[in-house]
Amino acid sequence: MHILLFTDIRGELDKLHDLVNKCRAFSLQAVCFCGNIVKGRARLDEWASAFHSGRVPNRNKRDIMEEALEDLKLYKRFCGLVDSLGIPVLVIPGKMDAPEERYFMFMQQAAFLSDNIILLHENTAKLESYIVTGFGGELAEHEKEDYFILQYPRTETLFGTRRMRYINPPRILLFHTPPIVSMDEQAGMQKGSRLVNEVLNAVAPSFLFCGPSFSVPWRHEMGGTVVMNPGSLADGYFAVVDTKSRDAEFHTL
Repeated sequence: MHILLFTDIRGELDKLHDLVNKCRAFSLQAVCFCGNIVKGRARLDEWASAFHSGRVPNRNKRDIMEEALEDLKLYKRFCGLVDSLGIPVLVIPGKMDAPEERYFMFMQQAAFLSDNIILLHENTAKLESYIVTGFGGELAEHEKEDYFILQYPRTETLFGTRRMRYINPPRILLFHTPPIVSMDEQAGMQKGSRLVNEVLNAVAPSFLFCGPSFSVPWRHEMGGTVVMNPGSLADGYFAVVDTKSRDAEFHTL
């Protein structure tokens, strides 16, 4: 089975348009998307500013309200483009796909109206012999935020992923947050989450697809799991995964 794997559009929908056109030349059976459709810059800036100054973030700033309208347009265009591929499209939210209510209300409706789009957050789907399940957003030890960014704490993450271990193999997992791997530690850049490592160790999937901790793509084996990070589509990166060879071709637009 050949799977188109990409993540982190961050509002660059023209690149998604180019990707859809380019991938019509591939023989694909499915698409996996690991989150971050929208930019979320106004929300992120206000949340970070409030955190550093010790104040309550302001949801009613003009640029945040304007960004909300932009987000809805981006979600709509994203769904139209991926739906046009005519194959299963499995999606999870990213850190910037907030507020949670807006994202899930729109994407659940899109999935209901489409024969192809599957919202995989805390959900499962079948791709040939594989059961696929996912959990989106940024993972943190204690902090929760679902308006300015999408951030789930340890307790919510472990509760939301508890059923993954009961799924019969072979399994594919989608996370927006990557695990901590040796390349992170060697570079002194702990951009992954040990929560993902804990789930990976408990579930032992065949594949783990995740969002980028670096801008460039990478493949890493952890036990019997192949971890693949396609890089950011906003930077022009995507991958085509071959589940039979357990490898991927990494491409640029």
